[in-house]
Amino acid sequence: DLYDVFIPLWADDVSGNKSKQYNKHINMYSVNSNLPGQLHQWQMKYFVQFVSTSPNATSPEQFSALKDMINDTHQHPVICYNAETRRMCGVRLHVPTLPADNPQQAEEACHAGGNANLLCRKCDAGGTYEETESDEGYHALYGVGIARSAVQTREQLTLQLKAATLGVKSEITQMQRATGTKDKVAQYWIDILLEKSIKMKKDNPNMPADEITATLETWLDNQPGDKINPLLDIADLDPTQDTPVEILHTILLGVVKYVWHMFHTSLSIEQKNLFVVRLQSTDLDGLTVPPLRAAYMMQYNNNLIGKHFKTLMQTMSFHVHDMVTPAQFQLIQSVGELGAMLWIHEINDLESYLKDLEIIIGNTLDAFAAVDPAKIINKVKIHLLNHIVPDIRKFGPIIRNSTEVFECFNAIFRMCSVFSNVLRRAPSHDIACQFAGMDRVKHILSGGYWVHSSGQWVQAGPRVQEVLTNQPIIQRHLGWIPKEAIKIGTFHLIKKTQTVLWSTTKAALVLEQDWRFWHNNISVIAKSGDCCKIGSWVAVQKKLSTFHIGRIAELLSPFSPTTNFASERPDNVITIEDFILGPIRHPQFNMPVLHKQELGAGYFTVNSSEILFQLSVQHDCRSMHCSATGTRAVIQEHEATERTTHYIEHVDDKRFVINMHSLHNANLIRALLPHNLTEPKPLHSDRERWHHRIAADLQRTQREKRERTQEKRKRTVKENQRQKEAQQAQMQVVDQDGSSEESEEQGEIFALQPVNKRKR
Repeated sequence: DLYDVFIPLWADDVSGNKSKQYNKHINMYSVNSNLPGQLHQWQMKYFVQFVSTSPNATSPEQFSALKDMINDTHQHPVICYNAETRRMCGVRLHVPTLPADNPQQAEEACHAGGNANLLCRKCDAGGTYEETESDEGYHALYGVGIARSAVQTREQLTLQLKAATLGVKSEITQMQRATGTKDKVAQYWIDILLEKSIKMKKDNPNMPADEITATLETWLDNQPGDKINPLLDIADLDPTQDTPVEILHTILLGVVKYVWHMFHTSLSIEQKNLFVVRLQSTDLDGLTVPPLRAAYMMQYNNNLIGKHFKTLMQTMSFHVHDMVTPAQFQLIQSVGELGAMLWIHEINDLESYLKDLEIIIGNTLDAFAAVDPAKIINKVKIHLLNHIVPDIRKFGPIIRNSTEVFECFNAIFRMCSVFSNVLRRAPSHDIACQFAGMDRVKHILSGGYWVHSSGQWVQAGPRVQEVLTNQPIIQRHLGWIPKEAIKIGTFHLIKKTQTVLWSTTKAALVLEQDWRFWHNNISVIAKSGDCCKIGSWVAVQKKLSTFHIGRIAELLSPFSPTTNFASERPDNVITIEDFILGPIRHPQFNMPVLHKQELGAGYFTVNSSEILFQLSVQHDCRSMHCSATGTRAVIQEHEATERTTHYIEHVDDKRFVINMHSLHNANLIRALLPHNLTEPKPLHSDRERWHHRIAADLQRTQREKRERTQEKRKRTVKENQRQKEAQQAQMQVVDQDGSSEESEEQGEIFALQPVNKRKR
């Protein structure tokens, strides 16, 4: 049997210290992308494989060794034992993608980076400021340009190396600026060739240029090692196209961070305090976010990390009214919609999904243009949004290319680095040995096979394999997250619950029941596996009926003092507070609206198997004009203090908005709701015309900005010249004063000399 295993390679610089003192290591990790696509599997550090590390060798040097190993498997597959078929098999290795942050991906793609004229590593977008500020050039930034390729990049690097043999550095710089192609490996040889060429011209002025070029090319060919990026020579890998957009650094630490900075820098102190109160009052039920620390986030607004931006992306739009301009609010809305579309791990209808995603990306880009037209010129992460759709079509859900699991794995690396043998002065070797030991343990505990001294393939016994499944401490140490067994419809009883009569429950208003005694419960498991509590918003669907969205009011289970009537017990009952889904979207939030049912009892009952999933719903404070009038005690270390803080008091309990920016169950919500309530609408029907209008304003503002900069530079030069002349004049005065004082001192010495002689 022959198998193909795909291993994306992640590389970055990591500190080997737990302290703030930076101890740089270049690390490389990998993961088996043949694993199932569930997010649960991909976010487990158990499956991350350490590849290499070095405080000295750069990532291209480490890639060079891997290139030979990977390419060799295509001619000589790795022979191993198949635990499923119990037969020997061969394995060929492939590198499908190169996940990393944007600077590292630019280096891997032989690109000069986001500050280059041609700023994109994947296409030829960009140019000089005259080109990017023109109507056509500016509009081109909002789309995908002509794709780069490994073949084209290799040709450009070859031309740069050949130009280096002529000894003209300016020509190479011009080539790099014109193409955006710049490789660290090639640059090392370019610098050497330039130096040798200049020296040969100086030593042999009459030697023809062709002869110098031929001599240096022969010398270069005889040198060991790679002359250009080794990733260009890995089979079936194109670094210019196989560096997919990464959501952690491009979305959270890029787009969302730009929006947050734009927002908090425009607020006054009073507005900041009001936003903190509003954000802290967010209903977190249905949001997979950590507990909110709104005051902390505002206090350290320039030092937030990914989890903070993920929370802001899902909640900001509900709390910024009366604080931002319409253009800024539209930008916050568009970014929230974009996040909800990207954080999914399965796509059912690819074409429909990509069609909606393309509109949302276009809206986000146009919203940025309305707020800051020059942002897309200065920040390559905004342009990279255009490449998300092609990347999803090629690689699948973009979340599978996230680097969060690799960033988390750095904590394990640091522990290995701290406990490495520093006396041997070989930390990378010690770290690799420790990882090999951990991988050996994982291989044994997970049922892997190895060759026994008898020559047979054997595995650990069942009691040894149970250690991984039954020992939580071992699971935590190895990064294994056991998947909980989900029992749909399971109730969790409240401890020390009191028995209630059926007649006193809300369910009795809409359902007749002969069973008298019931118990309250704390939660129920929905079909999606969500743990839904009292007060949670859920989607339910009865048999032969349409879906409903409501709020859980009661979770009731029948109680009997004896077991004599256990077989006659009725089913558990869930009481849902009924809400009506509005036919149109909210005029400001552009999200579906829920209205409380005014007619009838306002409740209905379902059984536990009819709960579909949990969702995030927020109160419509904007329309109801809710304000921060409530006060409550500040809790510190689980104790109420005398200090108080404000919170939002809701005017009523009748009007709510479905949070379409929530990442939790986003694909289920979109599949459930009518298409007219979720279909994205483009902000501008003619985007090119809109971009041309923005470009005209940009040309004027940028021209004025350059003129002001030029005037400031002239004033600075003039002021520096004036200060220099004043300093020189002062020095001349000091010199003259010093020479006159020196002559006076010499005269005094001459006058005193006879006196000294007379004293003697």
